[in-house]
Order: sequence, then structure tokens, then C-alpha cells
Amino acid sequence: MGNSKNIDLTADDRRKLEGRGWLDHQPEALRAAVLDACAVMELDRGESAMHLGGEDGGLFGLISGWLDVLISPGALEPTLVHVATTGWWFGDSALLTQTPKRGAHVARTPCRIAHLPAEAAERMAREGLDIWRSIAFISVGVIDHAFAVLAANRSHQPLERSKLTLRILLGAGLPFGAGAPLDPPVLPISQIEFAEIANLSRNAAGDALRDLAQIGAIRLGYREIEVLEPSALGST
Repeated sequence: MGNSKNIDLTADDRRKLEGRGWLDHQPEALRAAVLDACAVMELDRGESAMHLGGEDGGLFGLISGWLDVLISPGALEPTLVHVATTGWWFGDSALLTQTPKRGAHVARTPCRIAHLPAEAAERMAREGLDIWRSIAFISVGVIDHAFAVLAANRSHQPLERSKLTLRILLGAGLPFGAGAPLDPPVLPISQIEFAEIANLSRNAAGDALRDLAQIGAIRLGYREIEVLEPSALGST
């Protein structure tokens, strides 16, 4: 697990988290209370912020960097389902229900994370802040994200599924589950990793991505995909 430095967030940290995703939609008093109670956690590449089945408490918000989001339902091997950046909050379900973690979050790049201890959330509730209802909106965002992935996977056409998957990765229409639309819209993933996230064969994903590159919708780089024309993905 990453190193928690028990230091306050900087003004820049607060600005990043206040302006994206879950906190951007919460009352000002609650936003301030959450950020005041958070400590900074830093991860090196490959370090985990949260382990599958772990029982350490608290809520986590990604300030900067990229995290791999992995799930392992039942006896299945862990699989990559998302890459997350600024504004992605996690740990909500385990915090609300006091049950083991349902996902793993591993640093793809060096990451800076805000950690809200469970006892701090409990203190806010005692002080009259509607913290539990607010945190539940993160869980709603995760459900929205899961439904979007399920809908994309029901598309049998690799090109259409790839468009939908790129929109999900960019955060389009998912303010609680995915922070906010990326700016600039560059995803630090390889074509093979994209295929895993989109639940496509490598060949099918590669063909679809090349088709999108040929019409100028995306640019394929070394272990990165940049979206040049979001409208070509069907976004509004």
C-alpha cells in the first residue's frame, strides 16, 4: 500500500478535487470538511492504494496520476476494467458497508491521492453533515459506470464497442463515476490493454482503433491513445 504522509492537501490539490467529479456536486460545507480531513498518500508505479478483499477503511480520491482499476468477481482472475485519473473516488462501498474491498487500484504512473479516514467520516456524521448520503453518490457513479460498460459490451460490432469504450474512458456522461471528461483527452494505455478493457480480441480492437485513426478521430501513439475528434465517437 502507498505511503500516507499525514500532511494536509495543498491549495492545488484542493482545486483539482473540488473541480471534478463527486466533490464538484456536493455542498460547499461538505467539500471543505472532506478536504480539511484528508491526508496525502503517494504511490509509486505498481503500488496499490487498495487491495482486493482488503479491510482497511477510508475513502480515497485521486488528485493526480493514473490508476489501474481491477476487479475479480468470484474465483475469476483480476481483470483491467478502467484507467482512472483526477477526480476518481473509491473505497465508498467498503466504507459504507464495512465489508472487504471489491476492487484493486494500482498506480499506472506515480500518483498523489487524498485519503479520508473512516473515523473522520464518522466524526462528520456526528457533527451533522450528511456525509453518508454524499458518499453514496460515489457508489451511484460506479453503478452508472458499470451499466455503461455493460451496454457497450452488448454491442457486437467492434467499431461501435470501441467508440463506446473510448467515451467511457474519457468520462463522458459519468460525472460521479469517472471524474469529468479529460482535457487533454489522452489515455496512457496500449492497444492490448484497450482490448482487455473493451472485452475484444486484440485483432478486433486493433482493426477498430486503426479505422478510427484513419478518419482522424484518434491518434495512436506508443502506449497511448489520443482522442482528436470526440464527436466522431458519438458524443454530443
